[in-house]
Amino acid sequence: MSKVHVIGGGIIGLSSAWFLRKEGFDVMVIDRTDLADGASHGNAGMIVPSHFMPLASPGVVSQGIKWMFNSRSPFFVKPRLDIDLIQWLWKFYRSCSPENVNRSVSLLKDFNELSKDLYRDFASKEGFEFCFEENGLLMLFKSDQAAEEEEKIAERGKALGLEVEILDKEQVQKKEKNLKTEVVGGVFYAGDTHLYPNLFIKETVKHLKLNGVRFKTNSEVVDFNQNNGLIKEIRYENGESELVDQVVLATGSWSAKLLKKIGFKLLLQDGKGYSVTLAEPELKPAYPTILSEEKVAMTPMGNDLRIGGTLEISNFDPKVNRNRLKGIFENVAKYFPEIEPKTFKAQTVWHGFRPCTPDGLPYVGRLPTIKNLTLATGHAMMGMSLGPATGKLVAQIIGNKKTDLNLTIMNPDRF
Repeated sequence: MSKVHVIGGGIIGLSSAWFLRKEGFDVMVIDRTDLADGASHGNAGMIVPSHFMPLASPGVVSQGIKWMFNSRSPFFVKPRLDIDLIQWLWKFYRSCSPENVNRSVSLLKDFNELSKDLYRDFASKEGFEFCFEENGLLMLFKSDQAAEEEEKIAERGKALGLEVEILDKEQVQKKEKNLKTEVVGGVFYAGDTHLYPNLFIKETVKHLKLNGVRFKTNSEVVDFNQNNGLIKEIRYENGESELVDQVVLATGSWSAKLLKKIGFKLLLQDGKGYSVTLAEPELKPAYPTILSEEKVAMTPMGNDLRIGGTLEISNFDPKVNRNRLKGIFENVAKYFPEIEPKTFKAQTVWHGFRPCTPDGLPYVGRLPTIKNLTLATGHAMMGMSLGPATGKLVAQIIGNKKTDLNLTIMNPDRF
């Protein structure tokens, strides 16, 4: 039985382990933590075929420049003299084009739809409970400009086959029965679903162990021993090493640092985000909701409510930016005035780093220079949404099978 070492115990790594084990591989998951935290745990939990527009789209650069001068804005790049950041920003600028959107939308829609189907399969398994709900998603906006932009995206979604409703403010209030809204309108995507990420991670780990997948936690891989285009060994921080057959690299924002060890340059930046989870709040929206202008996500998860947002290219800055948090909380009240900012004052804040590519598409595939290394990273804010589908693709790649999606434009060597 061929052995596969999966480096990374987030949603991408765990999903890869799941489908690799299903294909009969001997699998070990390695993570530098105890799997109790990470970008997957603080995710908004939305499974979003509606999010078919890549992060790098026309208009993003000009909007991003405006946000750069607002300490509470949804997007921020921490200035620094760094060649990797400069190259990433240049490629991001070049990718904010209609051409990038046109080549990406069908793939992202199909990618999300595949994951949604796989989550449905997980939810049907006995004893696999993670608050999976197929209720749709509500996109709200307060300005006419945002309304015009979101309605154009909605029409494109209809053309892709999504079930979409464009709503005026009265129709929004009729649909949102739990809270008073102050908006000019909204878009409802009936095909979106959501789940509780923390529960899904916990359940997946439990079932993987029951199915014979081994775990090596609190163990950081820091280097590789390679020869003739193959990784022969992985090396740990404590000086130990381990022989390998096949390697899956799913270490999120840290993937680029590891790949430098084998001479491969990957354009990838960390996108720090924040979230707060309210336990059994008195007030919460009826649907998973995105506040369009402010890029804030609100997700009912079982009896709880998770609220998150911001994208900071921060160079792994561990500090919590209180101004950005305050911006999130105040923005919620603009759309839902019954939820006051003081609601969040005593809450524990989660933050994590999402791996962002210059064109908004993940890196999924084998490296051109290393035959036994498969890369799976760069999912930005959609790691949870694209996780199971990515895991299935990884298993198909390593098993030399036809993949469910065309991987050409997700090639790790595309920049």
